[in-house]
Amino acid sequence: MIPMLLVLSSCSLIKVREDWDPVRNPVIPFEDASAAWNQIREGQLPPEPLLEDYNEAVLNSVVQIAENWESGDQALSVIKTSQGPVRIGVESVNLRNVEAIDQVLPAEFIRVKKGFDTETKVEGVGTPLLVRQRQTATDSMIPETGLWYPVSGILNFDEPQRPVLQLIDPTREPTLPFQGSRVPLSVNYTATLARDFEDRQNLFPNAPALLRFEKYAERMGMYRISAFDPEKQVCILVHGINSSPMTWHKFLNQAYADPQLRARYEFWTFGYPTGAAIPYLASEFRESIGRLQAFRNQYGAREPDLVIVGHSMGGLLAKAVTQFGGDEEWNWLFKVPIEELRVSEQEREVLRRMIYYRPIPEVERVVLCAVPHRGSRLAKKPAARLVSNLVQVPEQLAEATKNILKQSAYALTPEGIEMAKKNLSSLDQLRPTSQVTAEFLNKPLNPGVKFYSVIGNNEDKPLPPEETTDGVVDYESSHIDGVLSEKIIQDSPHGVHRTPGGIAEIIRILRLP
Repeated sequence: MIPMLLVLSSCSLIKVREDWDPVRNPVIPFEDASAAWNQIREGQLPPEPLLEDYNEAVLNSVVQIAENWESGDQALSVIKTSQGPVRIGVESVNLRNVEAIDQVLPAEFIRVKKGFDTETKVEGVGTPLLVRQRQTATDSMIPETGLWYPVSGILNFDEPQRPVLQLIDPTREPTLPFQGSRVPLSVNYTATLARDFEDRQNLFPNAPALLRFEKYAERMGMYRISAFDPEKQVCILVHGINSSPMTWHKFLNQAYADPQLRARYEFWTFGYPTGAAIPYLASEFRESIGRLQAFRNQYGAREPDLVIVGHSMGGLLAKAVTQFGGDEEWNWLFKVPIEELRVSEQEREVLRRMIYYRPIPEVERVVLCAVPHRGSRLAKKPAARLVSNLVQVPEQLAEATKNILKQSAYALTPEGIEMAKKNLSSLDQLRPTSQVTAEFLNKPLNPGVKFYSVIGNNEDKPLPPEETTDGVVDYESSHIDGVLSEKIIQDSPHGVHRTPGGIAEIIRILRLP
């Protein structure tokens, strides 16, 4: 039973093969490419054979420049053409932080072997590229593996004697505006997501990150999926227990298929080791949102409303950042004010962050997917108890709890003594009978925030509420009063956010004004 529990909410392994293919036409037909560009400037797509020749010329230009780079050629941007060697310019049209880009890869050279059932791409002008931005001191909110994001490359022949390879972020500018018309750019979103998530998939491996908190604690935080855009609205995706940010790859692939969503949202994920106590993880999530906001403000972002999509326990974290905590919760555990507790200032701050908090005012909308507001039936099974005994409690929290029992046991209520002695993990707290579930997690929704609920039903037909379950969370636990809409997805397991119906409902909600 333990292995079954440990694969709960696991996501498909993503495999990508990179086939760099330098065997291209060594001589680029610039006359045909220039003729195609002239038609594009007229606001129309060239005939298919001419457009294919133009797009191939763009791809070959990228390949030749890459080969020059690899060979250490001083004439980096000199390429072979039907007009002889030509030096082309390379410029960014709307990419940000270009100096941090350390790799450029044609999407055509990416073979997605596993993880994606459909391909999201746009056929048009130019060649789809992937660029990788490395983590830097000034932009640490991408993972240590870097961030791959999609780029469209075109050859601009406005000055025929000095063509320019232009790089465009298609989520910000998906078309070329000429003569009152808009010509679509070529882009491949699936290849980019697959390459990016293949690199990220070992940052939070499901079972190890559930059990070994300290090993993955330094990686906990907010990471971008999209290129930074100060004009876009932030959408944060939060995974559940024994899961990782990888669980969102199918949703993101479909979200990028929607022009409205990819133009509107900058997508982020919150990654974390999932075995720690839920109030502790909620405090870390609040801190991470604060760092996200500070980062965006530093680089001139407007103050957009935040949207959070949370699956399972991730929905509890999303809900927690919209709620108040204070004296009522403190007095349930302690008999003296926090200032009078005999602990170090560092330990006092840990407790304060977990119990005294206010809603993050920028959170405007929350989508709750299969969320166990009243606990999970699986968490009370013997196997869950065995696994819970293996979960490492955060050292910071464990030390504070030990010192409280040693120096301030007099200040604990009976409930506080019980919680301190047990050193509860997230699995413990998801039991329907857990006092933490009752007192901290199952609070009424904040009426100032728009909530939506997406619930799975593992049967292919509607059932009475008391019989409806996704196999992990019963309807009676995932249902909550106060949501603006509640959608039950039939024939859906607990991973409702990865099913076609669940994804469609999340996208519908994200499209709302």
